Amino acid sequence: MFYPGERPITAYPEGKIVRKIEYGFNSYHKTASINVDFAPFWVFALDRLIEGICGYLVPPIPFPRIKITRDGEKTTMREYYGDLEQLFHCQVHSPIFQFCCKRMDSRSIDIDYEITRKAFYDKDKRFWDEGERRAEEMRREDKSG
Repeated sequence: MFYPGERPITAYPEGKIVRKIEYGFNSYHKTASINVDFAPFWVFALDRLIEGICGYLVPPIPFPRIKITRDGEKTTMREYYGDLEQLFHCQVHSPIFQFCCKRMDSRSIDIDYEITRKAFYDKDKRFWDEGERRAEEMRREDKSG
């Protein structure tokens, strides 16, 4: 959050730029953090490009039930790979994402859950409500067995 007259960090360390400042929370454990990633522009551009391709351009077309053997086990393409989107994610998106992460300098600061909720809830109600709903479901599952 920036106040009037303040500027976001634009370079740290030398030759790197801030991708963005994000917050995250865990409604189950009631934890929260602020995260900052620093890296050259091309790292962020590549990360966003491959994420967009994986999330929007590769359709979840199921594979046929062709029998194959993987890791010494007989299975089908559908059981082993799932669909085209999952295969792309595992074989293309994930390795490129890991490549990008190795070139980022990430910093994280733990902050109080309730303070974070008060600061961000009004601007992101659906996100917070969904997180709290899932946390409640997990608590019920933990109690039932």
